[in-house]
Amino acid sequence: MKILICSDTYFNQTNGVVTVLHTLVTSLRELGHDVRVLSPSDTRKSFKKGDDYFLRSLPALYYPKERLCFTRKDPLIDELKSWKPDLIHSHTEGLISRLAISLSSKLQIPLVITTHTDFAKYIFGRFYDSPPVRVIGKVFGKVCYTHADAIIVPTKKSCRFMWLRSYLDRVTVIPNGISLETFQRELSPDEKAELFEQYEIPDDRFTLVSITRVSKEKNIMEILHYFHSLLSVDPEVQLVIVGDGPDRKRLQKYCESSGISEHVYFTGIIAPDDVYRYYKMGDVFVSASTFETQGMTYIEAMACGLPQVCRKDECLIDVIDNGENGFVYETEPEFTDAVSKLLLDSELREDMSSKALEKAESFSGTRFAERTVELYQKVLQKHNCETRQ
Repeated sequence: MKILICSDTYFNQTNGVVTVLHTLVTSLRELGHDVRVLSPSDTRKSFKKGDDYFLRSLPALYYPKERLCFTRKDPLIDELKSWKPDLIHSHTEGLISRLAISLSSKLQIPLVITTHTDFAKYIFGRFYDSPPVRVIGKVFGKVCYTHADAIIVPTKKSCRFMWLRSYLDRVTVIPNGISLETFQRELSPDEKAELFEQYEIPDDRFTLVSITRVSKEKNIMEILHYFHSLLSVDPEVQLVIVGDGPDRKRLQKYCESSGISEHVYFTGIIAPDDVYRYYKMGDVFVSASTFETQGMTYIEAMACGLPQVCRKDECLIDVIDNGENGFVYETEPEFTDAVSKLLLDSELREDMSSKALEKAESFSGTRFAERTVELYQKVLQKHNCETRQ
């Protein structure tokens, strides 16, 4: 099958969408499909790298790492048209999405769109379900999804995105996958000791780890508030927060003012290829976020064999089996009790670690690609039937 994948972000950023895209593209190619990727370049020039096509773009004023691609005429676009893809799969609602819609129309081939993020929740916050925002959501949906033959979302929670309300008959839930091998690499005792030493963190204490963007919507402050009660269970327990973001200074100030700064460590930004090392620093993965659409870090933690203690959220359905491969909590006592059980019972930790690794298999890159191909085939079959009528 010839598949053209379009996105406003591919290798020019480090985020969950890029991770998902890379996993899908790699896995589809391993299954034998002819896959080409179209995205903005990180310069004002277009170029091609293997089967990846990068169109000239400009940096966004509001966020320079974001690239804006207004290109509609380019030799690379002509080359893709001549290639004659069977189907286009867009992973964006941005400018590249408009190009994907145009190409789908001109080539008369199906268009599949994956929506990854609840932008309205991020932008409008507590006004999310107000009448003006609902109108904006309806218009946004009409602009982005009217031309889609199928829409993919990663979880049932995503079906509640306001702009999808008129298009639920086209929606299919396909959980995102990851490259398990990337996270199941071994970290030797010496390498682990060096990592702790790099940040001047004691390596002989029970360690909670949270890998996240350090921003308000991730609700990290809740973990810090609850951390005090853990110190009464183990005065040496520590938390390592991996990542960076706009809320870091505020959180660090809180740690200093509340007397827990000697137990909480911030690593700052890290290289994507090193992420697995930081999961392996921890005994337990923790998260208080309810912002996630799916939350790739939960799956990555499972692939590293980490038990998890996470705030209850719909995106964790079929990810964390409460009491099996981790715990979900709603209150401070539930959080403290869950972490305490794992802290005090090494056999429970080992059992949950084993079950986490088993659960991670269902989120492999191969399984992710196979589910996606099944949808492609259905879309193509329907398209061909309608074309013949």
